[in-house]
Amino acid sequence: MANRLELINKRKKELLKRGYPPGVVDLAMDWALNSASGMAAYVTEQDLSGDNDNDVEKTTVQFLPRYLKDCEKWIQAFGHQPKE
Repeated sequence: MANRLELINKRKKELLKRGYPPGVVDLAMDWALNSASGMAAYVTEQDLSGDNDNDVEKTTVQFLPRYLKDCEKWIQAFGHQPKE
């Protein structure tokens, strides 16, 4: 499984290649990572079994692909469109 940096760098390259502004892409990567991390923290706190093998980092990496996919909608919500 890829780590968070690999996932982010791959998606960032895709979005830049499509022509989105670099600063906006950086903000979108921050949004995706913070959203995935927040959800992971919430989910791991809900594990009341006492066996907390689902650490936040592992769960973040599981959530991250979805947020990286959705970040393009986030970019477009601010009026940016791909240039390709």
